[in-house]
Amino acid sequence: MRAKNSKKAASMLVTVMLLSTVLAACGGNNGNKEGGASSSPAASANESSKPVGEKSKVSVWYLWGGAEGEALEQIIKDFNASQDKYLVEGLSVPDEQKIKVAIAGGKGPDLTDSFDFVVPQYAQQGIALPLDDLIARDGYDVSDFVPAALASGNFDGKQYALPLNVNFSVMYYNKKLLADAGFTEPPKTSAELYDVMVKTTKVNSNGTIDVLGSPSYPSEAYLFNALAYGFGSTYVNEDASALTFNNEGTLAAMNMIRDYNTKFGVDNIRQIQASGKWLDPTDPFLIGKQAIRFDGPWLSATIKSKQIDVDYGIAALPYLEGKPETAGSGITGSSIFYIAKTSKNVDGAWEFMKYLYSAEPLAKFLSLMGNVPATKSAMSSPAMKDMVDSDQVIPLTMSPNLKSIPHFAKRSDFDKALAEQLELMYNLKKTPEETMSKLEGVLSATLK
Repeated sequence: MRAKNSKKAASMLVTVMLLSTVLAACGGNNGNKEGGASSSPAASANESSKPVGEKSKVSVWYLWGGAEGEALEQIIKDFNASQDKYLVEGLSVPDEQKIKVAIAGGKGPDLTDSFDFVVPQYAQQGIALPLDDLIARDGYDVSDFVPAALASGNFDGKQYALPLNVNFSVMYYNKKLLADAGFTEPPKTSAELYDVMVKTTKVNSNGTIDVLGSPSYPSEAYLFNALAYGFGSTYVNEDASALTFNNEGTLAAMNMIRDYNTKFGVDNIRQIQASGKWLDPTDPFLIGKQAIRFDGPWLSATIKSKQIDVDYGIAALPYLEGKPETAGSGITGSSIFYIAKTSKNVDGAWEFMKYLYSAEPLAKFLSLMGNVPATKSAMSSPAMKDMVDSDQVIPLTMSPNLKSIPHFAKRSDFDKALAEQLELMYNLKKTPEETMSKLEGVLSATLK
């Protein structure tokens, strides 16, 4: 999600499950799912905070700052004005470890946010409260959520969080750079993509890269998941009981990155990756020095807000050559909200959560940040017209081939091992075949 700048060093890093680091363990329940506050809505009512005036206090901590934090505070203000039972008090706390420790010690917020890759860990450690009883009690309609996004908040058959957005990559392309290289339309297949990557790359007389044809900025790690899933890959099966990583989509992604890095030189690619700051006016795509970019719709919002002069187009990620049935494939993650297991006002947190996820507030909150809401009703809200390029991006979220990686207990170990081994391949220390051989054993162990 484009928001949470202080936290987004990687969703960036959602799509950047590869870059996500494991949050340090803290005290508290030590993984005991039965510890912490009761998950019963009835019990939570008895533990509600003391009234503030005539309203019961609800504490909401969030990782956003700046304009994003201000946008959420406006939603909080609107909620407080909409009813007379609860008073939500928001606080920007851009330190996830601090939030986690506070929750474990019983001194944290009632409601807070994160990225979906923390769901298994927070479920096991008693940080997040299962929402299933609340959903069932109120007959809350979860069918409004995009299925792949809703699944990102589920672990071990329970719903621990609700997704705010559909966090996925689309293909941005520089129209002038493609036209100068003889292309009249963006690539649709993996073969067409590699042809564009090579022919739009411009090399200086000393071998360094002047224009990057590849979507390997900001990094190959940022690229790999999008590329592999765009080619129809999956890493594990739907119930995360078996590894499906060794498939032609994954291997095609590995080979494409390896071939490009071999052809143009790892050091040259690293140099241009270090030449600018992501989503800054120095970003290579924003200064016309990158032909193809895989990124989220926040890139469009950045281009508009910073008044960048670049003639770009948007398209779906290319599919694997010869596999048109995989068109529209991609990987999605989500920013999430969850109720703390030690919340003293579960009912109040749930009421605000339902308000935030209703169509108009969710659309209002996300549209200004260039994020696609995780609910279909919010996507169709008039407020989404304020989101830059919404007419091009939102239809891409409807593809049945858009998937999330199912959660499993050792998901953080899986991501760490994947990142470590792929880094060796990116730097041409190992071949794709050697990398796959190593990963099969390492990753299989994380599913046991």
